[in-house]
Amino acid sequence: NTAVFVKVWDQVREDGRYLRYDWTIKADADCVFLPDRLRQHIWGLRVPPNQAIYLKNNDQGARGNDGFLGAIEVFTKKAVEMYFDNSADCAKYLGTNSGEDGYFKGCMDAIGVGFMLDSQLFHPNYDPSKCLNAAHAAYHPIKFDTHWQRCWDLSFGGHCKGMAFDCMGQLNPPTSSLAMSDPR
Repeated sequence: NTAVFVKVWDQVREDGRYLRYDWTIKADADCVFLPDRLRQHIWGLRVPPNQAIYLKNNDQGARGNDGFLGAIEVFTKKAVEMYFDNSADCAKYLGTNSGEDGYFKGCMDAIGVGFMLDSQLFHPNYDPSKCLNAAHAAYHPIKFDTHWQRCWDLSFGGHCKGMAFDCMGQLNPPTSSLAMSDPR
C-alpha cells in the first residue's frame, strides 16, 4: 500500500495547506482520532520548535514497527518538508514494497528526521470499550461503523453516569467475535 500513500503525500505537497500548520497528522479511516487529546500529548512532550520530528506512537516493540504504526502518523512541518525534499530518493532506495508505516519510518530515519516517543498516543485494540481510556489520542483498528461511533461517543463521556465501563448495549458484530479473528 506504500505507493498509494506516496501519491497521497504528493497531493498534500501540491495542495500546500500543511505549510500553515506546525504539525501534519495522517490517520487511517479505521482510526478514531481525537485532535484535542493529541494536542495535549504534543504539549506534554515539549517538542523543540522548528525541529524535524516524528512521533513514535506505541510501546509494542517489534510488533509495533519499533514504535511507529501507521494508524496515526504525526510529523512536524519541518519533518514533512524534509520528506518532500527527499521523497524521490526514499522511493528509489527504500522501495515501496513494504507497508507504508515501515516505509515512512525508514525514510524519516534515513534522511535524519528525529523522533520522540509517546507510548500512550495509542494502543492497538479493536474493542471500542477501550475508548474509555482517556490517556490515548487515537484508537485503532475500529473496523465497523457502529464500533467507530461507539468509540467516539465513549471518548466524549457517552457512557452510563457513574460507571467506568461500556454499558451502551450490544454491538454488531459483537467484539467477542473479533477476538478470534484479531491477528495480534
